[in-house]
Amino acid sequence: MHSLGRLVLLVNDYDTAIAFYRDKLEMEVYADLPVGPQRYVHLRLPEQPSVGVWLLQALTQAQRDRVGDQTGGQPVGVFHTDDVVRDHARFAARGVRFTREPVHEAATVYAHFIDLYGNEFVLVQMKP
Repeated sequence: MHSLGRLVLLVNDYDTAIAFYRDKLEMEVYADLPVGPQRYVHLRLPEQPSVGVWLLQALTQAQRDRVGDQTGGQPVGVFHTDDVVRDHARFAARGVRFTREPVHEAATVYAHFIDLYGNEFVLVQMKP
């Protein structure tokens, strides 16, 4: 292996999920390809185009049961930033719900937020 491409997130609706990640978290749609009953929707950060999120609509009841809880209550992903306080304020102003306000530790500053389905993410700033 030489790189990570996408992390998969189960969603209930493609367009609603795209709107959240695009409009609130500033991700961009890299690919939106219809393939049979599915769509292959890949999102990425403009600053890191090789890594992103693959949205996959839940089709079975077992998949629908896991939407928003794919990791059993643990964070599903980590976003790195150079300024947690700035990004916290920017995202909160767009309606992103934070479950943990910025915490200042010796080596990091971090905050936790959830997406539209309840998946938890960590926003982290590493201190020099």
